[in-house]
Amino acid sequence: MQPAYRRVAERLQEMITEGELQPGDQLLPERKLAEALSASRTAVREALAALSGAGVVELTGQGAIVRHRDLAEISGAFVELMLQQRSDVLELLEAREIIESQAAALAAERRDVSDLQRLWLFGQEIEQAVAARADATDPDTNFHSTLVACAHNRTLSQVFAVLEGAMRHVYQPTRRMMLLDEGMADGFLGEHRAIIEALREQDASLARQLVRAHIHRAIEFAREGLEEQQDD
Repeated sequence: MQPAYRRVAERLQEMITEGELQPGDQLLPERKLAEALSASRTAVREALAALSGAGVVELTGQGAIVRHRDLAEISGAFVELMLQQRSDVLELLEAREIIESQAAALAAERRDVSDLQRLWLFGQEIEQAVAARADATDPDTNFHSTLVACAHNRTLSQVFAVLEGAMRHVYQPTRRMMLLDEGMADGFLGEHRAIIEALREQDASLARQLVRAHIHRAIEFAREGLEEQQDD
């Protein structure tokens, strides 16, 4: 059976392509949208995250807004997103858990003051975006890329660069859902701060442990989401 969020996303996509919703239009608040589409708020939230990942809508502090894009381009991006294998998200996160945890340990030993400053700045950008309920995927990806760069290992950075492209596409909808969930977002922000502090203290063991736990929590979130979709 088709997941509930996908049915909602397809209905919203249809409304956009048929002109019921125009570029620049602001969608109804989550609760009212759920009522209008006879769906749960969870399904609506996940659908908006998926549409945001496809570039169809923009999530702002005031709600979701239809983006100004060519309809053919929007349709193509949406179809591509919907065709992605759901297992890709879990496999990507597993690879990140292995690579980033070891990179964090090296980073704790090798980081310099400028590395810590860059991590802190990206952490601030994430917190500001989450507070405004805006898209935090780019600063979050930048945070993790910088964390790997702090290991000062070119091969590790090159390997992670391959994953970074997937992080900005395959993983975007899942990441947006997590960062829009207040409970999850607060936990992730706290974990980012703890990771920076472990690097500041040059505690390699703690840095490795924190990053592994941080990404493992994302794995569990993604796995639970996939199981819920299968049950719909």
